Amino acid sequence: MPLLRQYESAGVDVLVWKITETVDGLLGMVPAECAALAKDKFTSEKRCREWLAVRAMVSQRFGEDARIGYDESGKPCLNGLGGCLSISHTDGYAVMAYSCNKEIGVDVELISRNVMSAATRFMLPDVLDAYQPGERNFVALVHWCAKEALFKIVGDLGGNFKDNIHVAPFEVAENGQVQLALVGLDGVGDGKYVAGYSLFDELLVVLCCKSACGNL
Repeated sequence: MPLLRQYESAGVDVLVWKITETVDGLLGMVPAECAALAKDKFTSEKRCREWLAVRAMVSQRFGEDARIGYDESGKPCLNGLGGCLSISHTDGYAVMAYSCNKEIGVDVELISRNVMSAATRFMLPDVLDAYQPGERNFVALVHWCAKEALFKIVGDLGGNFKDNIHVAPFEVAENGQVQLALVGLDGVGDGKYVAGYSLFDELLVVLCCKSACGNL
């Protein structure tokens, strides 16, 4: 199955690919040099399929001449097109988001993933107490994905997800927004961000930016 969903959220293009193809099938969907690089680059079939699926999305959305590069900080970009590119993948899915005029970060997770045992590593104590027990794993997933998406925007500023990226309380829904802030980092100040989240298929997709992104 190729592209599962393509849509726009507040001027950001978002593409979701359900990776059902084999490596050989994906090799036929990308430019020849990408196919050759994939064969040399990966020993893991899973990682190879994820990498190829993202390149297949780029070719489908921007044409066969489009290529993914990396800037000096290691962030992905589209060579020759400018703008901001963000990539994420989880088991069986790959997601790409692109904006021509704003810094963005995207993250994706399976809704079924249980993160409760790890929540204390990236959330402040007692945050989950404000939510019903049946909501808490989902809330923790939103926190994790939103913080991952923000990290893709700002890069490694030091600090950690638990103490230095705060997520404001939010109402649980299938589609919504959460407010984030960078705190306690020298030279950063109280950087304010917003992340729109959405549930569809078996996925949670979170898109973060400096200004309002809208719901996905």
